[in-house]
Amino acid sequence: MTTSPLGWNWMLNNRFDGFCLTFTHAINPTAILQRYGADAPKARIIEFPQAYELLQPGPDTSVLRVGTFREWTFCFETLGVQSVMPAVLAALSQTTQTVAVNLGANALHMLEHWVDGQPRERFEPGQATSLQAADAHPFWDATERHRGNHHDLPAVLGALEAVGDHIGGHLTADLIEGPLLTTTLPWTLPPLPSPAAPLPFVHASQTKPLGPPIDSW
Repeated sequence: MTTSPLGWNWMLNNRFDGFCLTFTHAINPTAILQRYGADAPKARIIEFPQAYELLQPGPDTSVLRVGTFREWTFCFETLGVQSVMPAVLAALSQTTQTVAVNLGANALHMLEHWVDGQPRERFEPGQATSLQAADAHPFWDATERHRGNHHDLPAVLGALEAVGDHIGGHLTADLIEGPLLTTTLPWTLPPLPSPAAPLPFVHASQTKPLGPPIDSW
């Protein structure tokens, strides 16, 4: 575990058994749930400890918790990975942009950036051979700059710091665990096919010196 005083460290304290986190720009929380395909009118404002008891999610069901941060709406998903499914990311990012981070319970971590229904960048933090990008790859570059500045930093925390640069801050444990609009989402089995062509793999360098933050799109 890193000793660096970074804003996202609490996410790796084993409080959550894997989760997905999305940030979508300038779309309200109810519309975000609708884009996920959830039944938005059934959503309730509850705290995290109440979610499983009150909603009683069944097998093949995610729990979605939605809130706002600055100009962004975030969705914190547990018990599933619908947030990083291509069809969901395409829907979330229509007319806007979405950044998604998956911290899987199986140690598979992924960052994706979609703009107006199309993928722009996708990679597993710390794995240069995993990088796929339409052209530039600013999230990869920012992740590597943060890792270069904090040598004890787990790769996924470098990716979260890159997201923090982009959205203008970081989420706190109190925000995630406090009252949020919450509902369940049955999985689509099998997942819907990707509505966009896959991104090409590109060559990437690693651990550059710390540079300026990512500009807004």
